[in-house]
Amino acid sequence: MNKVKEHCPKCELKYSIEPSFYTGSMYVSYAVGIAFAVATYVLLLIFGYASNPMTIFISIVAVLAVSFPYIGAVSKSIWAHLFFKYQPQIAKQVKDDSRA
Repeated sequence: MNKVKEHCPKCELKYSIEPSFYTGSMYVSYAVGIAFAVATYVLLLIFGYASNPMTIFISIVAVLAVSFPYIGAVSKSIWAHLFFKYQPQIAKQVKDDSRA
């Protein structure tokens, strides 16, 4: 689930700096999961369903279970963006090569 390609198909950038590189994305995943849980709780408060703690718990667990693949993918993307910097000249070269 959430496999990361070895290299970029256009510019050959290696996506994994070292073995187990994306293990650090677990920390990002935790933060993103907390954000989803807080957002769920706030929505329950707004719509008036936050009166029962079991309802809150089940709602948060359900939202996290459904959004787990998305959270994993976003976490890996955020983690990678901390280490891989955007280089406009390479992006322009790849764009020009794809037009030809």
